[in-house]
Amino acid sequence: MRLTVRRVGKRLGPAPAWDGLTQLAVLAVCFGLGALGGFLFSGWSKDSLELSDYLLRYFEMAGQGSGVEPPLWSSVWELVRWPLAALLLGSTALGAVGIPMLMAARGFLLSYAAAVFGRMFGLPGVAASLAAFGVSAFVAVPVLFVAASDAFRQSIGRLSGERPPAWDLRAQALAPCAGLLALAAALQQTVMPALLTTICARLFIT
Repeated sequence: MRLTVRRVGKRLGPAPAWDGLTQLAVLAVCFGLGALGGFLFSGWSKDSLELSDYLLRYFEMAGQGSGVEPPLWSSVWELVRWPLAALLLGSTALGAVGIPMLMAARGFLLSYAAAVFGRMFGLPGVAASLAAFGVSAFVAVPVLFVAASDAFRQSIGRLSGERPPAWDLRAQALAPCAGLLALAAALQQTVMPALLTTICARLFIT
């Protein structure tokens, strides 16, 4: 296994060649491909009457202000698990493959959920998806890119045989991400419920 990893590292070349825009472009392409896959796959669900009825009931309840606010720890876990997974993958050379796959999975799930809303309910569904996912995603997705870029660089460096930087230096660089995730959790608990309730009350309750 180690021999295989070293051979791959030699083919990839030194880590600096993968820094900066090249590294970010790889992750962005993977995220974009995942998002495209989620959008295309969502077409299989648009004719599901059971899912449509379930979502319609949820939107009607949301419009009445019932069951909109997610549990705090559920919101925190949803926001933290993606960058945490990226950082854990970055501690091994396998992250050179695992982190792009993680970005593709994140793009797929986010796009799929939003596209299902839009395909089933048209413009009202798009508005509901922006309220439900947009508030936190506008903060959480950039944080994920920052954490994934750092972790991806570490994994590429391990493939090339480089010594990773000390954790305290990386922690200082990534510290602002913790504050942004806290902001995203606060928005998810306050702004998102109010916005979703308002949209659903106007578009789904007659």
